[in-house]
Amino acid sequence: MRASVGEMQEHGGAGHLGASVRVFFREFLTDTGAQRATRQRIRTAACVRLLVAPPIVVPAGLALSTFAERAPHPVHAHSIVAAWFALLPVYIVANAALLAVTRVGGRDASFVARALTYVTLTAELVSNQLGMHATGTLMSPSALYIVMFVALYRIFLDFRFGLFAAVLGSCLYCGVGALELTGVIRPQPLFSPPSPHLFYAEPAAAATVMANMAAGIFLVFFASNYAVNQTAKLHRYLTESVLRRYLPPSLVERAAHGELRMDAEPERRVVTVMFTDLVGFTSLSERLGAEAVGRLLNRYLSTAADVAHAHGATVDKFVGDAVMIVFGAPDPLDPAEQARRCVALARDLQATLPSVGDGIRLVARAGINTGDAVVGNFGSLARSDYTVIGPAVNIAARLETASEPGRILIGESTAKLLGSAVPLESAGELRLKGVAEPVRAFYVK
Repeated sequence: MRASVGEMQEHGGAGHLGASVRVFFREFLTDTGAQRATRQRIRTAACVRLLVAPPIVVPAGLALSTFAERAPHPVHAHSIVAAWFALLPVYIVANAALLAVTRVGGRDASFVARALTYVTLTAELVSNQLGMHATGTLMSPSALYIVMFVALYRIFLDFRFGLFAAVLGSCLYCGVGALELTGVIRPQPLFSPPSPHLFYAEPAAAATVMANMAAGIFLVFFASNYAVNQTAKLHRYLTESVLRRYLPPSLVERAAHGELRMDAEPERRVVTVMFTDLVGFTSLSERLGAEAVGRLLNRYLSTAADVAHAHGATVDKFVGDAVMIVFGAPDPLDPAEQARRCVALARDLQATLPSVGDGIRLVARAGINTGDAVVGNFGSLARSDYTVIGPAVNIAARLETASEPGRILIGESTAKLLGSAVPLESAGELRLKGVAEPVRAFYVK
């Protein structure tokens, strides 16, 4: 028996290790984030190129021209300089076109933007290769620029751009290096060294250098890819598993795109607020026990959140079995539309209770009110909540308490916004706890 348990543990450990290895290689070799470069990032990259590249490329080209005048093989040297400067206008025009295209939305504009980015990346790598060839590809320190391009394009843009840079950069390096090594093209055309460099005198050493360089380029690409995938995994976890539990969906989307400011000042807004809770939940808890009631409560709250999101509402908070739902925040919405959607939501939620109860009879009551409220983040730097506060919210909470089981009680302001669209039954003027003046209320039929 002990041997069997030990074997099970060993196989379980081996299976877990195998799964971990598979996950590692998938995240190392593939794009698990599946996210393409955004139009804004492509536009930003084009701006950076136009600002940074000309001040670097033009002086470097002029330096090559100076060396070409004294080169032992002037025809070859001048052809390199001519190609260098011929690529510059292509590079500038492509980036200028990128700035124009990224202002336009649509699928076609996105395709053109990506195509132009491939053009600029090709121009960068070819220009860099021309510079390396001028002084000898296999011993040029500019080979490090290939590594830089690979890492930048994978991290700042996306997987496909980074992979393209790795493939093209290694092909140019190894291809031109091999042509130099075999004498098809002249190595170091700008200089005439007294004796061949070791890399060109020893083919085996040169082949090792090229193989190591190509391996290094792809290693940097896949290492950068792994780092990006790990960051994307953490980002997805924080947005989908953490933020969605505490923030409305629209705020989560803004957070995912880096557009959410948690320190923004609260603002006044017209909102429609609904409070709803289960009638007799305390006695139900005592009858079912902690575990069963916990499962039931999770089903109910999950259903309430799903129904609220289906109607475009924000789930503000859960307090025990009570749910606070808001229309009009964080995204503005016409007050009449708020009222209509909120009543429809309350009806749908009550209609789902039989299926949620799964044999247990659940009864809910709801209170709805529309009015001015202050919307925003309230709390401290250590802990804050996105919520709405104000008299309109307090009245909605008191209406829920005053409502009859299984019914929806709404305030006068909400009733006026509904007009004749929803049949109502007067509940008279109610004295609500904490509210100075009587509140006219109506039941939704």
